[in-house]
Amino acid sequence: MKQMRKNRTNQSVVWPSNSYFTIAELQNLNPKFVNITLRVRLANAIEDGKIAEIGAATGGKGRPQKVFAVTPVTQIILNKAKSKSINLVDNADKLVNVVSVTTISNIPSVVSTPKSPVFVS
Repeated sequence: MKQMRKNRTNQSVVWPSNSYFTIAELQNLNPKFVNITLRVRLANAIEDGKIAEIGAATGGKGRPQKVFAVTPVTQIILNKAKSKSINLVDNADKLVNVVSVTTISNIPSVVSTPKSPVFVS
């Protein structure tokens, strides 16, 4: 008789709370996930904009490990990654959401005076 396996499709991924992470760290946090399923969930999160690839960590032989961060990516996260000798992606500066703020100094001040009620008889 064939043994039925338990369906685990409703599992949710536990994303790391670190500034940045690799796939190996993600697998350590989610040991019940099959490797390919975890990679598909990561790819879907990147498409949805929840996760961003920020670079690659060189570590001796083999292919460099990709490094990811939970969005919104800040300049502090990129600086931490750069200080740990992680090669940032080419468009790393575009990952940081910068809001420009300008001040307007030529606004005339408006003083409103309360109007007296008009009675019609």
